[in-house]
Amino acid sequence: MKKDLEYILSSRKYILIMTGLFIISVIAGLVASLKDLGLSENYLEMMKNSFGWIKNLSPIGIMLVIFLNNALKSLLAILLGAGFGIIPLIFVGGNGILLGLIANQVSSEKGTLFVLAAILPHGIIEIPMVLLSSGLGLRLGYLMYSSIMGKETDMKSELRQSLRIYVRIIMPLLFVSAVVETFVTPMVVLQVMP
Repeated sequence: MKKDLEYILSSRKYILIMTGLFIISVIAGLVASLKDLGLSENYLEMMKNSFGWIKNLSPIGIMLVIFLNNALKSLLAILLGAGFGIIPLIFVGGNGILLGLIANQVSSEKGTLFVLAAILPHGIIEIPMVLLSSGLGLRLGYLMYSSIMGKETDMKSELRQSLRIYVRIIMPLLFVSAVVETFVTPMVVLQVMP
């Protein structure tokens, strides 16, 4: 575990880049939705159509779908990061913009407190894990670029270390996040329903 934490600390600049990108993209999504309210309405409708079928599942089924969705996307952010870090950048930027668009729309309908209640309980676990996996993917992308430019890098060892962190830290915490999102977040949301 100590080795994993050291690797994460040595990856902090990549994680900070992803965190900065996420914050900027959320703000961009909010600004875009303020300028064009129809845009956020369209995205919210698209999300309902894409994921509406989940409501028909049992709570355990919902939890597993949430977990598998987040776990797969986080794994792909790491693995596909080797392609110069482009996929993790798109993944984090796109999700940030989407979150900003949807948060503004829902906030205008149900209030800011409702949005916070719907995001924070599980988001305080899920978002850092997504940013960590994307940061590790960006690191792999940078190292791939460095190796092409002639710098000696041990890509196999770097990938192995990132995947170990994924299995030992990211996946378990994404599972906890899915449990919270399924069983705790709805109760918190009910407390603040307008």
